[in-house]
Amino acid sequence: MTTIILPKTFGKHGYRLKCRFKIEPYPGQSRLDIEKVRVAERFVQDMHKQGWENDGRFDFVMKGPLPMVVPMAIHPRHNLTARQMYTGVARGQRFLDEGSAPAVSLVGSLNTSEYWEYEIAGVFVRTQIMTETPDSWEEERG
Repeated sequence: MTTIILPKTFGKHGYRLKCRFKIEPYPGQSRLDIEKVRVAERFVQDMHKQGWENDGRFDFVMKGPLPMVVPMAIHPRHNLTARQMYTGVARGQRFLDEGSAPAVSLVGSLNTSEYWEYEIAGVFVRTQIMTETPDSWEEERG
């Protein structure tokens, strides 16, 4: 039986969370300021739905411009263990490296990008304890 020892008060710890947004190249300063406020408000609303509260003592910090990066899903490959390959090797089967590297995408320079990205970061707090659980494919691997 596992015993978990927790303090009586959890105290709030701040986490700097980041959000990126895209915008047309070479935006004016007024356009950038308007977009920053709009995205920050929406970021606070979305994080509030997940149980986070914005810590008003800290301002949002913006970095950029950055070239636009398209998110992509990387699916983990199943690598056979030596025990799993043993019977195949005994029958003469060859297990060769497929030569596939992790998915990599080239990012163009800032001058050739159709959109630019800016990153805003704010400090958020929550009273719930943050825990990490392994993904299903990590549990299978053991």
